[in-house]
Amino acid sequence: MAHLHATELQAGLLAKFGVAFLADFYNYVAGDPGCVLLVALEGDKVIGFVSGTHDIGKFYHRFILRRGLKLATRLVPYLLSRRALSSIVSLRRYLTSRNTTHLPVSELTSLAVDVGAQRKGVGKALFAALQEHFRSEGIQAFQVTAAKTQVAALQFYPALGAKLVAKTQLGTLESFVFVCPTPRDPPGST
Repeated sequence: MAHLHATELQAGLLAKFGVAFLADFYNYVAGDPGCVLLVALEGDKVIGFVSGTHDIGKFYHRFILRRGLKLATRLVPYLLSRRALSSIVSLRRYLTSRNTTHLPVSELTSLAVDVGAQRKGVGKALFAALQEHFRSEGIQAFQVTAAKTQVAALQFYPALGAKLVAKTQLGTLESFVFVCPTPRDPPGST
């Protein structure tokens, strides 16, 4: 998953921290009771995954408290680079300046499909499985953010029923926030 994230989700901040950080991050996500991590396999190869959290604020709080020190050591090389300061300031501004009171606290945090498996329904199946998980937990909607540079994602989420609710800025990168319903009867089930 870490390699897939690093290659397919390069626009995000987490990818900049490297594969070792991502491996630790997803190891934590897999064990966190407030998160969900679903994987699509072809044989023993991960060809796609989706992760989400029931409450994004509480997740980051737990993550920093429980894994922050260990993972901070993995971030030192990145944090010492010139571009890190700009990214950190930008991330802080993004997290504190958005008016999130109208947004669901549940969030699809990442969805990636291997380039060789794209356009074969893997992403749709992972998205639907995450919707079903959230619905089964009583969550009626969740948010997802996609950068302007993620053209496929900007088409993918609305095609699956997501509604654009906000535009935001992450550094110099314009991003779009969508709200996705968790319908009682998923499309095609009737």
